[in-house]
Amino acid sequence: MRRLLVVSLWVVATVGVTYVASAAVTLVDLQVFPQGERVEVLTPSAPRPTTTILPTSTISSGATNPTTVPATTVIPTAATSTTVEPSSVTTTVETTSTTSTTSTTTTVETTPTSETTPTTPVVSTTTTVPDAGGEGAPPTTRPPTTTTTRSVPPLAIDAVRLAIGTVGSAYDIELVATGGQSPHAWQVAAGVLPPGLALSSAGRISGIPQAVGQFSFSVRVSDGSRRSASASFVLTTENALRVLTATLPEVEAGSAYQVTLQATGGTPPYRWTVVEGQLPDGLALSAGGVVSGASSGGSPASVVAAVADSSGRVAHSGELVVAFATDRRTVAARGGTVFIDVLGDSVSLFLASPADGFSAIVVESGGFRVEVQFVPMQGDATSWVVCEVADGVVCSHG
Repeated sequence: MRRLLVVSLWVVATVGVTYVASAAVTLVDLQVFPQGERVEVLTPSAPRPTTTILPTSTISSGATNPTTVPATTVIPTAATSTTVEPSSVTTTVETTSTTSTTSTTTTVETTPTSETTPTTPVVSTTTTVPDAGGEGAPPTTRPPTTTTTRSVPPLAIDAVRLAIGTVGSAYDIELVATGGQSPHAWQVAAGVLPPGLALSSAGRISGIPQAVGQFSFSVRVSDGSRRSASASFVLTTENALRVLTATLPEVEAGSAYQVTLQATGGTPPYRWTVVEGQLPDGLALSAGGVVSGASSGGSPASVVAAVADSSGRVAHSGELVVAFATDRRTVAARGGTVFIDVLGDSVSLFLASPADGFSAIVVESGGFRVEVQFVPMQGDATSWVVCEVADGVVCSHG
């Protein structure tokens, strides 16, 4: 019976102590975490914010026995549902009770982004987090962040003078745009290009011109951000440069000579030069295309002339033969007639025509001397004709 009584008292005491301890723990929990509140931890992807628990102190009634707990850093396995803009944010949560005081500081840092000028300031904000007792903790001020937008140079078209096109010849030139954002797209905004030419979206004017004239037009270029720029151009097309002169008149020895070479197409004025061969002594070609002078004679010659226009185009002539006009002389003698051509300082036999009863014998046919003898078929004496170069050409007969 006594043992039963002892066991009963021990059970009642144990139940009472357990109830009192549970009530005390419940009271502490309600002071730290009011009803309806809980701590929920979510796992973030990366990076994980850190939580630093500062040292705590325990306050007992009647006396203060500080108990210091070393600071620890806790990496949570779950992220809070609060979204923080790119900035540096510091949140302070303080919890107080009659038995202990705990100060917890959570710091979340993100890397601010920045570009070049101009800048757009963001006004700083203040965040207040209530503690467990419902009272507001000291406000936390988030510093302003700076957002920078990269400036883009304005879109523009280079002002260039377009090269002259030649009808029937390939033409290719590229327009150039600066600034803006790639890609650039080109189009004809007004006017027309010469027939046979077209503008590509990449800004190239190409093709084979089919007509002569001056053609005015404007183009527009757009960039990737839908900005655009325009410019006006004039494109000139003309016929190909070529030499018209194919032959030269004969030169009369000792007489003044003048002839003008002819060209067409290109852009006048023209400039002429001899590129092959050599004109006879006494004659010269001027830059204006005039062959002039006086030649005392000589052998025929041939030259090739070139003409250049003001745009730098060059065209060549064919072979131009410079021939001397013949000075044909007729010398009659008793036995017949001799026809002699005088070429400057030289002579040559053209024809010997004997009379009836005579025959013609050619002793020398040309160069510096021509001699022809007429021999009779019956008893008459032989006659002769001589032409030779001696201070000119002198002819005699006998």
